[in-house]
This record gives sequence, C-alpha cells and structure tokens, in this order.
Amino acid sequence: MAEAKKRRRRKRSPGWLSRREYALKLRCERWGVPYTKVSRAAVFRRDGYVCQLCSEPVDRALRYPNPRSASLDHVVPLSHGPGTPGHVLSNCQTAHFGCNASKGNRV
Repeated sequence: MAEAKKRRRRKRSPGWLSRREYALKLRCERWGVPYTKVSRAAVFRRDGYVCQLCSEPVDRALRYPNPRSASLDHVVPLSHGPGTPGHVLSNCQTAHFGCNASKGNRV
C-alpha cells in the first residue's frame, strides 16, 4: 500500500483576515471609525458567555440564525461615526443574536 500523501497547510500571512473580519474592517472604513483585530472567542470568554444585554447565559452549541446564538455587539455602534471608539476590544461585548438585532444602533 502506498503511503497517504500528507497535506501541508499554507501559513497565513500576519495581516490575513477572515471574510467576517474583512467585512467588518470595510464597515469601519466606511463609517470612519478605528479598527483593530478583535478575537470573538476572547470577548466571549471575557464575558463568561453571558449576554450583556439580557444577562442570560449564551449556549455555545447554538449557531446563527438561532436568536439565542452568540454574537458580537458593539456598545457604541459603528454607525455613530467618527469620534466613537470603533471596533476595539473595550467596545465589544457578548450578546444573543436576537438581543443584538433588537438593540439595533442604539447605545
């Protein structure tokens, strides 16, 4: 039997962004707010997987589009434009998808 070929993973460059992060960076540029790369998992761990809008736990197993799935919420929305914190760790919090959608662009 021939040995199975091992696939080599290409290393991503340091500036590489996922599709979600790239879209977020473009939104920040459009609204004229600062952007820094923020790990969603780090925000969820920091908040203990508890929705910061309704104070109920977020189920890690649920995925979008379930309204109880985890999502990243901006305390001060990006759409408020220049002069706001933008997409930085201190402006991000854990929220249920449904809670985040109902909040809209309010502070």
